[in-house]
Amino acid sequence: MRKWLSLLVLAAYLATTLLAALFLPVGAQAQGGVKFSTAKIDIWPEFDRPAVLVIEHLTLAPDTVLPADLTVRIPAQATVNAVASAEASGALLNINYDRQIQGEWATLSLSTTSLDIQIEYYDALIKQGAARHYVYLWAGDYAVDSFAVQFQMPIEASDLQTSPALPNSIIGAEGLTYYTSGFGSLAAGETYMLTVDYQKATDSLSAPGLSVQPAENPATAPGRVTWTKYVPWVLGILGAVLFLFGLVAGVLYWQGRRRDSGGVSRQRHAPGREKTGEQSEAVYCHQCGRRAQLGDVFCRACGIRIRRGEQ
Repeated sequence: MRKWLSLLVLAAYLATTLLAALFLPVGAQAQGGVKFSTAKIDIWPEFDRPAVLVIEHLTLAPDTVLPADLTVRIPAQATVNAVASAEASGALLNINYDRQIQGEWATLSLSTTSLDIQIEYYDALIKQGAARHYVYLWAGDYAVDSFAVQFQMPIEASDLQTSPALPNSIIGAEGLTYYTSGFGSLAAGETYMLTVDYQKATDSLSAPGLSVQPAENPATAPGRVTWTKYVPWVLGILGAVLFLFGLVAGVLYWQGRRRDSGGVSRQRHAPGREKTGEQSEAVYCHQCGRRAQLGDVFCRACGIRIRRGEQ
């Protein structure tokens, strides 16, 4: 019984250790060593809403352990439009995230199985008559090897001023002008701020009735499972099963000890019953009444011959 119980405990320990090795280090390695190889920021004011659409195209370093757990900050007042990962085909797939407000920031916590991530949100645009003003801030949550910004000039806008400058410009297929610049690498904790001012006398939107191509809904994406969110449940169920195994083993062990103790007790009392039988066959001297010892022929007190079987 003891040997069987020891084997059960050893198996439970090995199973728990194996699961911890398979699941727990994944998130820790991913979070601890995360950095972006590229971060391209699109800033589109007054595109399809009277606000600023910010699209952060983030690509994790090639050696990132997947799935990777990320925590990215955006302005607290911003409205999230989408958090998605890019498939090998280039299609975007929505991924689940948790949003927590911490002061002036909203923290987005997510897990991705893809190196390419896209975060879209709408931020407030300050308007004073025809003047427009916006400040973009990169929080510096992770290091970036190559950081770049692209600003889309709204329709009917003029007198653009940015700090730092965005010296390069191109005209897109839809006829809008884009101003771009690269800013090299940024260390973890290093922030970046872009200040934008321009003039626009109307409230016309660059793409009325249109929106950025939506990411695919995970509910309609076949064969897609985000397994990392189930890890705590798996470990919890395993812990409960191991607890039940231990409980059953303890009960069986206790019952086995109880049976063993009962057998020993009965064996120890058995000679007592035999002795009682011997005591019931005791012989006494018919003359003086003294009890005779086993093998006595004459009474040790009065010397008369002992009668055995004649009383």
